[in-house]
Amino acid sequence: MSTAPDGSHAVRVNRTAWDLRTGVHLTSDFYPTRRVRAGGSTLKPPERELVGEVRGLRLLHLQCHFGLDTLSWARLGARATGVDLSPVAVRAARRLAAETGLDARFVCADVQGFTDPGAPYDVVVSTYGVLCWLGDLPRWADSVAHNLRPGGRFVLVEFHPLLEVLHPGKVSGAGRYFGPDRPPATWTQGTYADPAAPIRYREYRWQHPVGSVLDALIAAGLVLERVEEYPYSSYRLLDELDRCVNGVWVNSRSPGRLPYMYAVVARAARGPRAPAGAEGPR
Repeated sequence: MSTAPDGSHAVRVNRTAWDLRTGVHLTSDFYPTRRVRAGGSTLKPPERELVGEVRGLRLLHLQCHFGLDTLSWARLGARATGVDLSPVAVRAARRLAAETGLDARFVCADVQGFTDPGAPYDVVVSTYGVLCWLGDLPRWADSVAHNLRPGGRFVLVEFHPLLEVLHPGKVSGAGRYFGPDRPPATWTQGTYADPAAPIRYREYRWQHPVGSVLDALIAAGLVLERVEEYPYSSYRLLDELDRCVNGVWVNSRSPGRLPYMYAVVARAARGPRAPAGAEGPR
């Protein structure tokens, strides 16, 4: 079991980091905020295909940042709730929801141990660069299970942890496939959306092999239905991804060489219950 250094200390450190990042991301060209305001969507082909029709469904989006994907799910007809660690991001998401008039609510909470009083949900979704911020996968997986109705589905789309071996720093900073349970804090300058941004902060990141993720979901009582690996990426995470085809980035010079992403679809086999020490909305 992976455990966060000094309990809630890592959560506090990462919350501060994401507060700083959000201020930069809100005005960055990396995030298509104007597209969402204008009626567009930020959702990518993998999650659209895996989640399917959402009209009328109650959807919980974990680690939603400032809500662009959550609002995009709402635009498709979902009754969407987004959860994020950063109060700065959640305030921005609520402003965007008010501006667009979309049926979405936002909660500020750590998704490790979070149980929404508004549960259960039909679908729980988490996508792209999310797991490296979680020190306690079993607690996270238990939270996913408890927020789902019986038979509800969980969909995860994530960058493949193998990339950290070949491109150290792109996923977790561990530089290897099997990371330490207690990673040290690191200092980061700028942000992936703007490397030149004048911000500097500490952060904790974890390296989670695919097997550890699957084991945590199974232990939480979820039934695995589908596991996918993709030879392309929804984002241009690396320079070698040189061509965008049907909404995803491929390595045209060496197609099929690496799995850039993976996905998991799991189904809840039991009803929700509140886990010990659950953290509710703030």
